[in-house]
Amino acid sequence: MSARHAWLRFVVGGPALPHDLAVDPDPWREGLRRMHARWYDGVAPPSVAAVFVLQWLLQVPAHAAAHAAAAGPVRAVLDGLTFSLAPSLVPDTVRLAGLVADPRELPARLDAAEADFRAVATPLAQGYRSPVRLGPHVRAALVDDMWAAARREAEAAAGMLRPGGVPRASCCLIYALPGCVECAGCPRLRRTPSP
Repeated sequence: MSARHAWLRFVVGGPALPHDLAVDPDPWREGLRRMHARWYDGVAPPSVAAVFVLQWLLQVPAHAAAHAAAAGPVRAVLDGLTFSLAPSLVPDTVRLAGLVADPRELPARLDAAEADFRAVATPLAQGYRSPVRLGPHVRAALVDDMWAAARREAEAAAGMLRPGGVPRASCCLIYALPGCVECAGCPRLRRTPSP
C-alpha cells in the first residue's frame, strides 16, 4: 500500500501513533492557521484551516480503505486507526489495526471499502467541531470528495485509472489565501449555463 501511495505510509499493527480519528482538532487547526499566517504575510482566514483539517482527517480512513482494497485481496479495519502528522501538519503515517481477507474482485472490494469509509466518515464529518460555520452540505460534500479522490488514486495504483478529472462538490477555500486561486476541480469554477 505504501509503495503505491503519493504521501501516506501505512503500517499494520504495532504501537498506536499519536492521533486517532477523535483527535481534538483545535490545536491542529491553530497550528495550521499559524503556519498559513507565516507563509501568507499574516493572512490566515480560520475557514481555510478548518476545512483543510477536516479534509485531512477524512483522508486518513478514505485512503486506508481504498488503498487496502486496491492492494487486495483485503480490506482495512478502520476501527482503531491512528496516524501521525508531518511537520507540514499533513497526515504522513497511518497505522491500521488490521486487514481482513476479501477475495472478491477489485470493484466489489472498493464498493465494500466505500461503505466501511462512510460508516466512519459521515459521523466524523457531522461531529467535527469548527470555529467557522461548516454546513451539512459542506460536510457531506467533503465526505464524498475525499472518497472519490481516494478511490481514484487507488484505482490508478492498481492500473485501472479512469480518464478525466474528478470535479469536487466541496471547496477547500484555498482561494482565500493571498496569491492562491481555486483548484482545478473547484465547484466555484463551474458556471451555470446561461438561459
